[in-house]
Amino acid sequence: MSILLIDDEPDVRDSLKTLLEAAGHEVITAVSGSEALKYLKNGTSKSISLMLVDYSMPGMNGEEFLRKAWSEERRPPALVITAIAPWRTIDLIDLGVGYIRKPINTNLLLQTIEMYLRKEARDGRKITGRVDHFAVDGRPVGLQPQG
Repeated sequence: MSILLIDDEPDVRDSLKTLLEAAGHEVITAVSGSEALKYLKNGTSKSISLMLVDYSMPGMNGEEFLRKAWSEERRPPALVITAIAPWRTIDLIDLGVGYIRKPINTNLLLQTIEMYLRKEARDGRKITGRVDHFAVDGRPVGLQPQG
């Protein structure tokens, strides 16, 4: 599975890339929303299975990036990494994305990515909300969703 990882912090980006590659994923990195948009617009977005997006980035935050990225025909699913206040995450849920709070629990992140990719591949349902407390199509579930 191919993951587009967008994070402006080199240490975070490099660590997550290493973690995801060790888990068997192909990882494409971008340092900003603008760079990621260029990648998506060059026609190779069809190979992206998931976008892992930092929320707080200079110039264009994660929410702004997703709104622009999803104005195109192809809408790869997304999981946002964030340290923002919980009340601000309502906008993310309204966009139809899941999110994970910083500091990142790497085991939980990997479990969530795997569940997210299986769910999307199986039936295309959207997963939204915080990863230890999120919803599939608006119905709350845990890490081992029913059905």
